[in-house]
Amino acid sequence: MQTAVSPNNDSRWLQRLLLVPFVVFAIIALLMAVKFAFSLHDRFSWLNQAEMTRGVVRQHLIKHVPQRFGMKEKLQLAIYYNDKKGHWHEFVSKSDLTEYNPFATPPQVGERLWLYYLPNTPNQARLAGFNAFWLPVILEGVFLLFSALLGFVPLIYIWLQRRHD
Repeated sequence: MQTAVSPNNDSRWLQRLLLVPFVVFAIIALLMAVKFAFSLHDRFSWLNQAEMTRGVVRQHLIKHVPQRFGMKEKLQLAIYYNDKKGHWHEFVSKSDLTEYNPFATPPQVGERLWLYYLPNTPNQARLAGFNAFWLPVILEGVFLLFSALLGFVPLIYIWLQRRHD
């Protein structure tokens, strides 16, 4: 025995199903907005507390990172710097400045770089260059904008069309 389903019900189900990708991108945009806000807060609070100094690249360190199909070599920099009190500290960077910008060249041993360090805990430092400090946040903002455009713009357009009709 077959039940008769109204065609109006089927079209509503299909219309709602077609909204799923837009809703997914809208949720991703919301999550990216939270991450972007935390990253901005982190950078600005770091700038308010940190001191700026010059460091010297003393060594290139090779870190082996496991990936799906083998190992990847990741270059890290061992940087020595002097704080305001005249004490020397070592800082090992998380990357070699080419992680977010493939066109950047990694600094050579002996090259001097700007970095930020916290005066109360001088062993905590960050590279001050654009590629290391601001570029990751800018890339997060670009992905946030992209996902918001793919998520919210179509949903708002559909909502306005339905409201108008």
